[in-house]
Amino acid sequence: MAIHAPVPHAPISLRVHATLDGLLLGILFVSPWVFGYSQHQGATALAVGFSVLAMGLNFVTDYPLGLWRKLPMKWHRMAELTSPPVTIAVPWLFFRDAGAFPWVASVLGLAILVSTILTRPTPQPA
Repeated sequence: MAIHAPVPHAPISLRVHATLDGLLLGILFVSPWVFGYSQHQGATALAVGFSVLAMGLNFVTDYPLGLWRKLPMKWHRMAELTSPPVTIAVPWLFFRDAGAFPWVASVLGLAILVSTILTRPTPQPA
């Protein structure tokens, strides 16, 4: 069984998935200032750095948010299935004292995971 095996009749379209990616990563990018942990340099660097890297992944993926569509969706999917455990665990292990950061990262990591699992692998005919 492949870890990236998509659910063929999943409820979320690639367009909605791309929109959710942008929204969730935007929230993560501004979260140090919105949720009040910007004084913690490590947590801020991790939140901003991860969101920038992940948005770069989105820009090179062959899907609706992609600007330079070179990366197949199956590899984008693999990244989104494997990164949430790290996104959730690292703040709790190393940044517990960073205010809301562990909670923000956990909620957003779970949202990315659920969005990925519930996304149809290919566009559906209109």
